[in-house]
Amino acid sequence: MSVTAIVRKDFRDGIRSRLLWALMALFLLSMGGFTYVATRGFQGQSGDSGVALFGLLGLSVVLAIVFLVPLTGLVVSIKSIVRERELGSIRILLSLPHTRQEVIIGKFIGRAGLLTAAILAGFVPAAIIMFAQTGELPFFEYVALVFVTICFGVVFVAIGLSVSAFTSTETRATIGGVGAFFLLYFWQGLFGYVNGRLELFSGDLLLFIQRFDLFVVFLDSLMALLSLQHDIPNTSFVGGQLIVENPEAVDAVSQPFYLQHWFAFVILALWIAVPLAIGYARFEKIDL
Repeated sequence: MSVTAIVRKDFRDGIRSRLLWALMALFLLSMGGFTYVATRGFQGQSGDSGVALFGLLGLSVVLAIVFLVPLTGLVVSIKSIVRERELGSIRILLSLPHTRQEVIIGKFIGRAGLLTAAILAGFVPAAIIMFAQTGELPFFEYVALVFVTICFGVVFVAIGLSVSAFTSTETRATIGGVGAFFLLYFWQGLFGYVNGRLELFSGDLLLFIQRFDLFVVFLDSLMALLSLQHDIPNTSFVGGQLIVENPEAVDAVSQPFYLQHWFAFVILALWIAVPLAIGYARFEKIDL
């Protein structure tokens, strides 16, 4: 009950954010607009909803998946602890029968709920537009896309919560959030440059490290779910060139388990659990 109470409180506090509502409106406009553009040429044609889905994914991936989802995840979580710490309300919260662990868990679930609401605000109308335009909706594929997008965003909620636990002012939390955003997207380029110069890693180990790129995790997770109903090679997108050149060869080769697409969910869980654990360890030690 203690965690549930914190979840309800945090959700109510977060839903009042004008910035969150602005991002939800942006989700609605971008996803709805992209879906309309992707499907308007297929009106009245049967069997085209699958094509529209890929059109939707291709058009929205740059803005909605790569930019809006991480930004929303950080916005809803980056000040969740530090703001209450500055106001002193965190002391009141902890004076009630709540442990610090329950506060972290409750805030994480509450903020993840806010992120989910924001994402659904874009995807649900987009599904309605797709069905209205094409007369069909690839339900399984669409639900898989929404689910993976939410999981992708929850990673940034966990990271934002951890940054919030490490900082003592909202300004520092904001700077930390901006730094985390760019670091998470550019670490792969920096790693590739250093590894290319020093030749530290190669082969399967290099591919395994590259799998921790969050966009690769997103694509691999999506492919893992889609493979439940479609014939998709069981390999990561870091080996995507092999799929393009010879898909039959990829099917024939036994991939190491850590390079199979289903392992992306293990990496996704690590991206969520490790920042939460680090944030909790910090929050447990700080003097409030």
